[in-house]
Amino acid sequence: MKNNLETSAKSLKREEMVKYAFDTFYKNGFHATGVDTVMEGTGISKRTLYKHFGSKEGLILATIDYYKTFMGDLISSFVNSDPNAKPVDKVLRIFDFLKETIEKGNTKGCFVMNAKTEYVGKAQDIETSCDNYTLGIQQLLEDTLKESNLPNYKDLTLQIMMLFEGAIVRSKVIRSVEVATLAKDAGRIILEFRV
Repeated sequence: MKNNLETSAKSLKREEMVKYAFDTFYKNGFHATGVDTVMEGTGISKRTLYKHFGSKEGLILATIDYYKTFMGDLISSFVNSDPNAKPVDKVLRIFDFLKETIEKGNTKGCFVMNAKTEYVGKAQDIETSCDNYTLGIQQLLEDTLKESNLPNYKDLTLQIMMLFEGAIVRSKVIRSVEVATLAKDAGRIILEFRV
């Protein structure tokens, strides 16, 4: 019984560290946030942090995994919220998701895209984790668009992903929902032209 309680307490402390580090990295960036800043916010020692994550890179990977889990579920649920919608309309809902995210005040961009940008060519594990997240979103859209029986659904999925990622970056720059609306309009033109 005691071991279960200790394991549970350690798991909660680890989760607390990941959530705090996630918020801090998202707000300040990865390179601008030192391990000391994370330790101050969680009240843990450097030894405990390194015991759980091995390094700052390990902590960043844990925050990416955290983001991938909740954001992947959110996007999937949002895209598939109307089971009667046509596949093309489901795919285009990803832009509605972005619009709602911006309307709620999140203009910090995509956590994973931010990590990828800061670590490109510097940390292969972080890059790979970021790429896996993006491929997961792309696969969700591809699987959905495949149901439309469009012969070139893979190319179309890639075009929608480029619009989506471009809209995320642009919305971070100008902090406006307009980019999500314009990207959705462009996506609709691309998809309806092929139908």
